[in-house]
Amino acid sequence: MADEDGVVSSGAKGDAAAVGLAINAAAADDARDYLREQTRLARLQSDNLIEQNAFELSHLRFRRFSDYARFALEIAAGLVVLLLVAGLGTMVWNASRDHDLVVDAFTVPPDIAQTGMTGTALANRVLDRFGAMDSDVHSFQADFSGYHRDASDEVRVEIPDTGVSIGELNRYLRAWLGAETHVTGELVRTSKGLALTVRYGSNPGSTVGGSDLDVLIGKAAEKIFRAGQPLRYADYLSSQNRTVEGRAVAEAETRIGGSRHRSQAYVSIGTNDYWSGNSTALARDGGAAVRLDPGNAAGWFMLWGYANNMDHTEADLQVGKKILDLVKSGQVSTSTSDLARALPIEAAATIQSLQGDYAGQIESCKALTVSAHSGCRDGTLASSAATGHDIGRANALIADAQTVRTNGKPDPERYFTLAQIALPAGDYTGGLAAAKQGEAIVGNDPTQTLDRDVFLRPYEAEILARIGRIADAKALIATTPLECDTCVLTRGRIAMLARDWKDAEHWFAIVSARTPHIPFADADWGQMLMVKGDLGGAITKFESANKKGPHFADPLEMWGEALIAKNRSDLAVAKFEEAAKYAPSWGRLHLKWGEALWWSGKRDEAKKQFAAAAGLDMTAAEKSERAKVSAHG
Repeated sequence: MADEDGVVSSGAKGDAAAVGLAINAAAADDARDYLREQTRLARLQSDNLIEQNAFELSHLRFRRFSDYARFALEIAAGLVVLLLVAGLGTMVWNASRDHDLVVDAFTVPPDIAQTGMTGTALANRVLDRFGAMDSDVHSFQADFSGYHRDASDEVRVEIPDTGVSIGELNRYLRAWLGAETHVTGELVRTSKGLALTVRYGSNPGSTVGGSDLDVLIGKAAEKIFRAGQPLRYADYLSSQNRTVEGRAVAEAETRIGGSRHRSQAYVSIGTNDYWSGNSTALARDGGAAVRLDPGNAAGWFMLWGYANNMDHTEADLQVGKKILDLVKSGQVSTSTSDLARALPIEAAATIQSLQGDYAGQIESCKALTVSAHSGCRDGTLASSAATGHDIGRANALIADAQTVRTNGKPDPERYFTLAQIALPAGDYTGGLAAAKQGEAIVGNDPTQTLDRDVFLRPYEAEILARIGRIADAKALIATTPLECDTCVLTRGRIAMLARDWKDAEHWFAIVSARTPHIPFADADWGQMLMVKGDLGGAITKFESANKKGPHFADPLEMWGEALIAKNRSDLAVAKFEEAAKYAPSWGRLHLKWGEALWWSGKRDEAKKQFAAAAGLDMTAAEKSERAKVSAHG
């Protein structure tokens, strides 16, 4: 404590220090407590912030998911609206282009309806018969875009909140925007039995009567066919051996409508010419068709058919190219006929065959999905396979060839083809037997005699010449037309077999001059010169033939033979190798190839070719030659 002079004594100083220490100790405890409390509060706040942050993050994630979901729903709703609009647009588009034929339920007497032949059943029967007729016709005319019965009783799929079904809406749009044609009809009893009346669109009704309802249904279907597609109906009649009726319908159509329709009418007349066997008329009627419409590919086909039937090979080639040019340039008249759509394929295939590319022709025809006209028929392809020295394929193809034409007449083409196959196969006995059967079927039928003269007798005559009956061969070939290229070439081959070089050269020169883009005359001419011994002249002709038909194996093979005869077997090997690309199944080719290799000193390779030849078709003379080679090998 302090004394009177204000001086603190030493005892007082000790007490003050003790008090200070006490105060400081208490303050430190309070501070520690305060710090502990603040620490606890900070932890609580931190925990709270962590939980709040987690909650906020979770909320934000949920909001983001919610936004995504809402966006997805909006997109889905938009897509639904888009699909509905697109669907409606498609329905409108289809409706605007609808040209279907719709057969409504007919009316029938109550007593007949009670038997099950209701109005709907009768309409279905007529529609079925009509469909059968429409599918059983070879025609270049556009087919019906569609036909069906009136489906007013179809299952309903209603548009929400409208009470209108989708089917009803579709029918309404077609009726409003389209051009459907409705067929109606009624069946009534008469004093003579039954009368069935059909009405095509707004046309006056046509009535057929009789006691046989099935007959009436057929006649009613024809009435619909005639009213809806007169030219296609004309083709149907012609193909069903009702050529007089078919021609009358087609000729009537040449006097009405625009130039395109009249052009198509002449195509139908050309179809009638074909079924009537009047091949020469094809040139007249096809010419009329293309004059009216130069872009009518079917009209050009009539000219093509004439050239083919008469064996005018150069014209055949050029018209085929014309059809392809029309297709490529887009000038071809619109047609939905299957046969018209097949024209470019057949044109390409025929061009290949006319240049000796038989394997290419057969490959091209594989693209066809409908019945062929001529260039891709089984008989034609079988003949091409045989001429291309693939006898096995030829026999397989002819096995599928038809024996009866669609008009019910026997088809001699099978026997024509068998004779054609027999010639390169060396089966002369079988060839003459087939020719005899073909001749018997044709007889004196004027609709088939031209086909016989062009597609049978040249092969029959050459077979006769090859078995030594030269006089008979000359007599038979004399009955064939001089405008037929194969017929004239056969005259030359018969003269060659008779070793009448001057006469042979005369006939070959005629065809070579009139077929500047066809290799066959030069190939035959070269063969004659080689047999005669003029190897240089023969090679010149083979070279010319090869330029005209680079995929034609015959001039290449014979060129190789000529080189062997000139003691240039080394050069001959390349010719045989090239020919094998186009006629790999030709036995004689492999035989001669082996011979060239043998003389070139390549004995092992030669033996391989001799072995290959042994497994392929060869004539009896070629087999004998091969046996001699084997004996020496």
